[in-house]
Amino acid sequence: MVDLSVEIAGLRLKNPLMNAACPISRDAESMIELIEAGVGAVVAKTISVKPAIVPRPSMSAVDRGLFRGVVLKTLGPGDVRAVPVDSGNYRSIFAFLNAELWSDIPAEHYLEREYPIVKKHCEEKGVVFIASIGYTPEELSLLGPKVEKTGVQAIEFSTHYIGRDYRPIVEAAKALRESVGIPIFAKLSPFTPSIPELVRELEKVGVNGLVATNTIGPALHIDVETGMPVVGGPYGFGWMSGPALKPLALAVVAQAALNTKLPIIGVGGISRGVDVVEYIMAGATAVQICTAAIVEGFGVFKRILSELEEWMKRHGYESIYDFKRRALKYIKPEPRRVWAKPPVVDDKKCIGCGFCKQTCTYHAVKVVVVEGKRKARVDVTKCYGCGVCTSVCPTRAIHFVEG
Repeated sequence: MVDLSVEIAGLRLKNPLMNAACPISRDAESMIELIEAGVGAVVAKTISVKPAIVPRPSMSAVDRGLFRGVVLKTLGPGDVRAVPVDSGNYRSIFAFLNAELWSDIPAEHYLEREYPIVKKHCEEKGVVFIASIGYTPEELSLLGPKVEKTGVQAIEFSTHYIGRDYRPIVEAAKALRESVGIPIFAKLSPFTPSIPELVRELEKVGVNGLVATNTIGPALHIDVETGMPVVGGPYGFGWMSGPALKPLALAVVAQAALNTKLPIIGVGGISRGVDVVEYIMAGATAVQICTAAIVEGFGVFKRILSELEEWMKRHGYESIYDFKRRALKYIKPEPRRVWAKPPVVDDKKCIGCGFCKQTCTYHAVKVVVVEGKRKARVDVTKCYGCGVCTSVCPTRAIHFVEG
């Protein structure tokens, strides 16, 4: 029996999935849909003292989801090849731009209508309710107590700060901590400087958890048919989310986890169950999802939960905590190695698709016929040990032997 429940700052979640504070949680009706979709906690869209002025168009997929990819094509019995193709009728939203920063609905409306409705529904369904507010110490001090009075169980706060000195984030945390008694979670940006020092300072201030990370930007995408930026923000800029953000966000999560015991909520590019696993292995306790829910709809939450549960069963894990922080022992300041170590090929797994050969810039990999079947072979005299082949192999046949 798999147990998906987790605990964050004393709050028990039935599973580790939340929505991110974004357009999908803009009002009570949207948040009720999220609750019904199976989230363990619902996070309201960020509010501030003044409503946002939202430029339009405000959101866009990058490249319309078109891509150049590789398909494993069966050319005959036992003959599978990696063939480069255009996306055709398939779409992959690898990046998404958003020109919104916070809600254009007045805070008073949330306090008087949205929050009370959602709070009641959360209590009925056993879902944790988290508010999100921003941005300056003064704004947080003013809004925090008002939000707390509505009965939310925690407050996520954002500064959307991208400067080179982390002290403004600490000052914002202090201001909110002194204003409310419920748990508060600090949302970090991908390029926040000095993550180790920052998270230790936030822990001292009394922050109860971290959310990593916010969107990244400014970012620009141009429609080549019109020459215009696809979103209508100043200079055509937006803030990027989606799968392209995941490696950046994971790095922040891991840095934070190595330097604090505060619970971490991972955010950025989650669209599959294995993405959740990756964040948890990097030190997160729970995750938030936005872009995948916009692109796929709210059914994405149940799909990802199902994939997560199936992965855990397949690997013999009964609890999220069984594999939490598993990757941290391998995340060290020194390089893994600085010499070329060639990978090996497991012939039982190799299907001879040739993707490894296609991606080897050192011409070290070739595909040969062995007893009538195509198999990959590595020329150790040419191999640079770069690892690209091991990362694209669809069956993990070509791999490094570590240890």
